[in-house]
Amino acid sequence: MTKKILIVDDEKNIRMTLKHSLQSEKYDIYMAVNGEEALEKIAKIKMDLVLLDIKMPGLTGMEVLRKIRNRGYKSDVIMMTAYGSVEKAVEAMKLGAIDFISKPFTHEEIRTIVKEVIERNNLGKEDLEDFNDILEYSKKCILKNQYEKARKYLKLAISKEMDLPDPHNLLGILDEYDGNIDMAQKHYRAALALDPSYEPASRNLNRTIQMSYTRQGADLGGRSDENK
Repeated sequence: MTKKILIVDDEKNIRMTLKHSLQSEKYDIYMAVNGEEALEKIAKIKMDLVLLDIKMPGLTGMEVLRKIRNRGYKSDVIMMTAYGSVEKAVEAMKLGAIDFISKPFTHEEIRTIVKEVIERNNLGKEDLEDFNDILEYSKKCILKNQYEKARKYLKLAISKEMDLPDPHNLLGILDEYDGNIDMAQKHYRAALALDPSYEPASRNLNRTIQMSYTRQGADLGGRSDENK
């Protein structure tokens, strides 16, 4: 069955770029210029995936995400941001958005993340063959609020690829969700020890060591070629 994807962004050039990127994959593409229109289309059509801009006039992306979940819609959601970090990321994770992409992005980046999210739904424990499979399965556990199970598989991912920072950053986010800031900082530092240029962990660590701690701006990691 052809997957249905809704693109939600107030900028026409972004909507058209996304549509052009995904048309070759033979998805059914729908578009909305704001949060209100997005909710109307989601109510009429069962979307498999929503690409949602986090900062829009009217309803923000976070407000749209919250309404999607409060109304019981199960669509996967990828949050899009031009700011290199995600506002209220811990809350977004609780609402089922653990996939983020930073603007500007390439056609290949869009196709890759959409494919990963769609394929994740069919991923079971018996399918875990490599690091990427295990990391995606960990995200699937987070989406189901199975946080301890997610921790288990994130640690397994680390055992498979000890030199990659991604699972350490996600473990830090989970610790933040539990209120364990000291442990979260240890995970962010571990990620940076492996890759000092890994911006999500750098931003998360800098944010958590501020004298006035806040979860706002927590960065779960995304695909971007730009330096923030």
